[in-house]
Amino acid sequence: MIFVMINSSKALSVLILALFIGRNFAGADESIDVSVVGTLRTGIFAIGGESTGTTITAKGITWELDFGKNSALREAAEKFSGKMVDVQGSLERREGVEIKERWIVTVTGLKAAVGTGNPGLRAIVGRTDSRISFIASGDKTILDITSRVGIDTATIRRDSGEWPKSILVRLHLSGLEMFRVGGKGVAVEWSVASTGDHPSRVSLRKDKKETPLDKKSPYFSVLRMVGGNGKIPLKGGYFEIPLPAKLFERNLEEITLKWIDFYR
Repeated sequence: MIFVMINSSKALSVLILALFIGRNFAGADESIDVSVVGTLRTGIFAIGGESTGTTITAKGITWELDFGKNSALREAAEKFSGKMVDVQGSLERREGVEIKERWIVTVTGLKAAVGTGNPGLRAIVGRTDSRISFIASGDKTILDITSRVGIDTATIRRDSGEWPKSILVRLHLSGLEMFRVGGKGVAVEWSVASTGDHPSRVSLRKDKKETPLDKKSPYFSVLRMVGGNGKIPLKGGYFEIPLPAKLFERNLEEITLKWIDFYR
């Protein structure tokens, strides 16, 4: 048996498969043991029922999780849904009908990821099916947002004396017609076109006036589509937005987030 620590980048996955799949070992069955740190999600559905119902996503790669008959692990997964976890298990490839290639981790261990938690912030969401997880990594704080319906408003409040030095938002949506963040009359808004090459747009909303932004503005930041199929509707990936430090220079007690995947 070979033990491989995987941080789930595409290059590393390809390297692992190239190195270990198809190699014969006398007296032992081939296997790939993995340790993955990423965001766990439950309640996943797929065409033809080709899904275990639970996934883990790290650096744009999503694998299914299989708990077999282990009810304790399954219950833990429900508890950690939407949060960063550390998963151990064995990786295998399964062929499907609607989904031609499925990568599944048969889980042997599951725990909260080290270094995650609430970095002096609280989130209040408008809908019960929206979730915001805080991930602290040094001076950076990640707001990992999932929204089943795709439209919601949330308030982020700071309990500490000041905001984290760097805040990064990850929006797990199929599209991004609008994402707005700000407070007390000043907000920055991002959007991604659903057609063509999916260009993004950034604008400043101040005193009910909207102004397009370019890279020279301190309110400007670059939005990226990370992982998944790389197009809209986005599947298996997320929108990543670094929040500009200029938004927090007034040290407001709270900021408001609003997002819409597609206008209905």
